Amino acid sequence: MFVAYFIFGISGFGSSIIAVPILVLFFPLQIVVPLMVILDLCAAFYLGGKSYREADKKELTWLFPFTFVGMVIGITLLLNAPQKPLLIVLGVFAAANGIRVLTRSQSKPIHIISRYWAIPFGAIGGVFTALYATGGVIYASYLSMRLDQPMRLRATMALAILVLVFMRLLFMLFTGLILHMPILTLGLILIPCMIAGLWLGSKAHRNLSKHRMQQTYGLILLFAGSVLLLKQAL
Repeated sequence: MFVAYFIFGISGFGSSIIAVPILVLFFPLQIVVPLMVILDLCAAFYLGGKSYREADKKELTWLFPFTFVGMVIGITLLLNAPQKPLLIVLGVFAAANGIRVLTRSQSKPIHIISRYWAIPFGAIGGVFTALYATGGVIYASYLSMRLDQPMRLRATMALAILVLVFMRLLFMLFTGLILHMPILTLGLILIPCMIAGLWLGSKAHRNLSKHRMQQTYGLILLFAGSVLLLKQAL
């Protein structure tokens, strides 16, 4: 959890895609997803609040209507679909993202895509946000192809995560998934790890090598996804 929120502090996203594949090795998905809402809410409020002025709100207004549609689909799957296929998809998603990050060229120029790509990115991101709490990677992929300023991208991602967490919280309250004492207790226990990682990551993001951070992030994703897939195969 410390490592997950250290990454969050540096990049403004990434906590869930790292933490969830590991947490589901010990807890059911229906516990892990509401748990991440509690932790992400605290972290996103801190970063999103500080980043509000620098964020590109116009980009987010295009994303969120389609995100809502995707979240309805995702929460339906979380409540009704069997867990094993869902975990296999999560493992593949994490491992594939790890490979993508590790093999991404540092010198490749940014290709600005059309704003209409917000439709599929928003919808798919909404599904993964509600189902796995891991939609941040999808939104980061879209925004990185829309915004060419690193600080503006980080601020926009931080604000996006803040809004997404509130949307997830509403869905979790509506379905009752978050209203369980074990989840709330586990969240309180893990909050100190989240605070420590977030604080150090926020301090480090200006000085840490982007390439080194990319390598670490990719290796963690690849490891988490591979372990999850191995467990499902056994």
